[in-house]
Amino acid sequence: MNLFPFLLRVWRWSLLGLVLAGAGEVGAQTFCSVREPNRLIREMFPRHTGFRTEMLEITAEIAAKFPADLPFGFDRREVTRHPLFIVMEGERIVGYVQARTQPTRWGLTEYVWALDAQLALLDFRVQRSREPGADRLGQSRLASVLRGLTLDQVRRRWSAEWLQELQSRQGQADVCPTLIEGAVAAGLKTIWLTQEIWQVNRRSGAPAGL
Repeated sequence: MNLFPFLLRVWRWSLLGLVLAGAGEVGAQTFCSVREPNRLIREMFPRHTGFRTEMLEITAEIAAKFPADLPFGFDRREVTRHPLFIVMEGERIVGYVQARTQPTRWGLTEYVWALDAQLALLDFRVQRSREPGADRLGQSRLASVLRGLTLDQVRRRWSAEWLQELQSRQGQADVCPTLIEGAVAAGLKTIWLTQEIWQVNRRSGAPAGL
């Protein structure tokens, strides 16, 4: 009996499984990737002298700890390894940068958030989106309105009324409201992951901002 055709089919199916598994992992890792870190970090931290990257893993158990009082959570594609950019001025940590992806009206929108050394919101960019007005949201006043807010402050303020207030204050009338909500949600998740999960301040060996 010639076993070669059978073994060849087994090998092909095994290879296909490995390819599909690898594609799934790559897709998950690119779900929250900063596509142009050098340019974006230069824009949001113009005085920085360098940055380093840590790859840390979000597990299903970690994602399940996200505050239950908020009306959003983690997508299953976020349960993977993510890059965190630690921004420096000389030997001093001045901030952190992450990408987060949120569902909006016309699909997924990718945001890149910068935090200051105390893990408060600093600035953001819309990296990719199909939403009307997405290209103008980065030039709106939304980042300045949110700048300096901490995790607890965002959690306390989160409401439909507050999101409507942000919509009116950001200064771009044609920006889709779901873009505003997505930006705030992405910023809050960025703070939470950096502060509660990855604990990069202790990993750095020095207090943040010192």
